[in-house]
Amino acid sequence: MTEGVAHATSRILALCLLAMILSAADRTPVPWEKHRLLIGQALYRENCAVCHDIDRAQSKKTGPSFYQLFKRNKMPLGNLKPSREYIKVRVKFGGSLMPAFRQTLTDSEIDTLIDYIAAK
Repeated sequence: MTEGVAHATSRILALCLLAMILSAADRTPVPWEKHRLLIGQALYRENCAVCHDIDRAQSKKTGPSFYQLFKRNKMPLGNLKPSREYIKVRVKFGGSLMPAFRQTLTDSEIDTLIDYIAAK
């Protein structure tokens, strides 16, 4: 196994464990989809929260808010309709001020992150 794959696998396992620990406080079984959203939330907090808000439309952070992103008619900084594909490309390759995360996050982690953003 290459070092990059091993690192990505370790991160996913750690995030799964974190999601399980956080949901254990409920004492009720949590479906996988909720675990996935908890993992997405952890990924957001670790990689996005410094620059992007997700709980309110107006933000003083550097990047645009993710608040109800998929319910909007256009992206915050353009005229394109929000799409999973566009966001995935932006996360992987970055933008004007946004760094690229293609060497930090796996495709699966990016998909999980987008699921979390879409759920907000």
